[in-house]
Amino acid sequence: MSAALEVVAGVLRNPQGQVLLGQRRPGGDLAGLWEFPGGKREADESAGSALVRELREELGVSARECSPLIRVSWQYAHKAVRLDVYTVERWQGT
Repeated sequence: MSAALEVVAGVLRNPQGQVLLGQRRPGGDLAGLWEFPGGKREADESAGSALVRELREELGVSARECSPLIRVSWQYAHKAVRLDVYTVERWQGT
């Protein structure tokens, strides 16, 4: 079996306690389900750097303060995934 797919996600919560979620695209893996923003790590990229890059690419948000929350490993029928989740306490952008 190949190495686990390395993925990061950010939990962005505003002062009112609302959390940002996105809906997965139709036709892909787990289509239509809800997820935290994030994505795949690139080779030789730290989880924190990957999160900052993904938030900038996907949302146009510049993460200012992030903290590791949890690491989860999961085995799907067709692949293994290791997910590093961060809380994003401060960010800039919309």
